Amino acid sequence: MDLVLNILLGFVGGLILNVMPCVLPVLTMKVFHLVEHSSAGDGSTDRTRRLHGLAYTGGILIAFLALAVAVIAIKASGDRVGWGMQFQNPRFVAGMIALVFVFGLNALGVFEWTLSLSGRPGHQGYGASLVNGLFAAIMSTPCSAPFLGTAAAFALGTGTPAYVTLAMFTSIGIGLASPFLLVSFVPAVGRMLPRPGPWMDTFKSLMGFSLVGAAVWLMRAFFAQVSREAAADFLIFLLVLTIALWGVHHFGGILYSTARRYAVRAVALGLMLVSGHYFLHFDAAQAEAAVAVASGDCKPSDTVCRDHIVWSPFDSARVSREHQAGRPVFMDFTAEWCANCKTNEKVFIETAAVRTALSASGVLPMKADMTNENDEMQSWLDKLGRSGIPAYVIYMPDGSRDLLPEAITTEMLVQHLSDAAKKFPPKAAATQTAKN
Repeated sequence: MDLVLNILLGFVGGLILNVMPCVLPVLTMKVFHLVEHSSAGDGSTDRTRRLHGLAYTGGILIAFLALAVAVIAIKASGDRVGWGMQFQNPRFVAGMIALVFVFGLNALGVFEWTLSLSGRPGHQGYGASLVNGLFAAIMSTPCSAPFLGTAAAFALGTGTPAYVTLAMFTSIGIGLASPFLLVSFVPAVGRMLPRPGPWMDTFKSLMGFSLVGAAVWLMRAFFAQVSREAAADFLIFLLVLTIALWGVHHFGGILYSTARRYAVRAVALGLMLVSGHYFLHFDAAQAEAAVAVASGDCKPSDTVCRDHIVWSPFDSARVSREHQAGRPVFMDFTAEWCANCKTNEKVFIETAAVRTALSASGVLPMKADMTNENDEMQSWLDKLGRSGIPAYVIYMPDGSRDLLPEAITTEMLVQHLSDAAKKFPPKAAATQTAKN
């Protein structure tokens, strides 16, 4: 029964991933391509649309099954694994930035790049749908969603059999693919799509900008993982990559001879390889001392200063000291590559109501930044029964904890902080601190 319930939760969680900022641009681009194919005017349009849906789904399932196999292998080796934790590897993040950036440039018309499994008319772009499915699956992993956390924790648990892990990842993949499958196979839904027209050029450009924006968002995580020199050199590599792709399109397009096209591609490839050799390196970022106080009129003990929350960096020893003093600790497990985390921080956490609640409750705000791999933070997250982030929890001095859901609101957080203050009043904690 647990397996069936978690498979259902995985499907629903995968479905919700489609509206997350990680995946939405990819899905909308695929719907855009369906609109393009609807203008073909031949009798194979319905069949073509269905094949695109199957190819896109196949790409998603290939990616999720590969991820499931990797998870099974990692667990068999005795290591821990979490949802989206591959983004803690700067090489993986760099690869994703380059891939997303290239897709964005393609949508913006910097170059024309079409993948297909067949050169016959009416059968174009199945390879592109397969690649987009792979792309959507990979882009979904730094995002979490309601119901997905429970399903992922079940799939990634140390005692979960291999076949259950495969079943769970398959259900998440099918959930992620289901909206595009619905549009592809149900004519009534397909007819709801707008008709082709000049608006498509504008829409394609907007999606291109959204993909470039996703690359910029990933750069934020990359900057936190590597040295400034490594980050700056990677930007140079992206510039060379852009010039090389533009050059292939501009100087080696289909209007030129086969010999010229191959020559231009060889030059572009050589340029990228040389650039990669000189500009791709991943020196770790230097550890910087955490600065908790933003200005001279703020005290180290402040939880709020100048209209922002003063977060203490993760410190298990300090959690123990605060608990001895009778003070609860609100822990925010986050990362620069976690889109949900950053959205929640800006929309629901860094608000006047939460700042007021933190000041009134005396609860210490502490941030567990998992941008880079950290075994101790991962261990604390594992104890919560969560396999991915975001995760929000209030650790109580009596050893209990108040674990919040993945989808939070300001009102919910304020209520939980108030409840913690009722159990452990701030004045009592301050008196105990003074005695110590």
